[in-house]
Amino acid sequence: MKVQFEAIHIQEESSFRILQTPYLQDFYMWHSHPEYELLYIEAEAGPRRVGTHVSQYQQSDLVFIGPHIPHLNFDYGLKVPYRKIVVQMKEDFLGMTWTEVPELHAIKELFERAKTGIAFEGDRKEEVGRRLIALPEYSHFEQFIEILSIFQVLTKEMNPIYLNEMATWENPSQKNQQRWKIVREWVENHYMESIPLDEIAEKCHLSKEAFCRYFKSKTQLTFSHYVNQYRITQAKKMLVLDQSIGDIAIACGFESLSYFTKIFKRTIGESPNQYRKRILK
Repeated sequence: MKVQFEAIHIQEESSFRILQTPYLQDFYMWHSHPEYELLYIEAEAGPRRVGTHVSQYQQSDLVFIGPHIPHLNFDYGLKVPYRKIVVQMKEDFLGMTWTEVPELHAIKELFERAKTGIAFEGDRKEEVGRRLIALPEYSHFEQFIEILSIFQVLTKEMNPIYLNEMATWENPSQKNQQRWKIVREWVENHYMESIPLDEIAEKCHLSKEAFCRYFKSKTQLTFSHYVNQYRITQAKKMLVLDQSIGDIAIACGFESLSYFTKIFKRTIGESPNQYRKRILK
C-alpha cells in the first residue's frame, strides 16, 4: 500500500507539537513524516504496525518512531474508549550542537536507534504515559523540560524493543520535501497577503492544476483551506492581545471581517469574540 506523506506543521518558534487524543480510529492512515514521534496510548488492545513490524499491543503502548518510518495510527479500528498522546519533534529537536553536550549523549543515541522504531516496556511505562498525558497542562518551556526528563527515563530505566532490524527508510522524495519547504515558508512569510495559486505553483515548478493535485495528495486539504488554517492559528495568538478583531482579520490576510468570522467559526467552533472572551476569562 502506498505510504501517505503527512505534512506536519510545527510552529516556527517551537521544536515540537503535542496532540492529545486525536480521534482517528475510523481512518486507516499508513503514513510517514520527517519528524520524530513519541506516542503513548491506553486501550484494551490495538494495532502496532511500524515499518515491516506488525503486532498487537495490550492495555497500553509506548513507542518512539524515527523520521520517514511508515506507520499506522495506533487507534485504527478501536471500538472502545481510549486515551492517546502524541509528541512530534523536528529532526533537529535539540538544535545542531546537542551532540557536544555530554549529558545528552544517551538521548542522542536513543534518537539514532529510533530510526528502527522502538517500543518500551518496564515498570515505569504507565508512569511515563501519565506524564505524557499531563503535558498539555504545562507551559511550553515546562513541556520541553518534561520531555527531556521523559527521554532520560526511556534511556536509563525502560526495556527497549527494536521493531525493525535496521533503519532502511530514507526521505522518500527530496523533490517533494523541497516543494513542501517552499510552500510552508511561503505561507509563513506571506499569509497576511493574498497568495495567488499560480504564483506558488510556479515556485514549485508545477502548473496550477498539477500543484493542486500534489497539495491535496500530501495534505488532504486544498491550498486555500491550508492557508486559512494557518491564518486562523496566527489570529488565535493575536486575539489575546488588546487589538480590534477587525484589525486582526486584516493583519491575517482576510479580505473582510465577515469572512474572517465565518472561517474562524467554521474552524474553531465559535466566533472570534467568543474565543477571546473564553481565553481571557
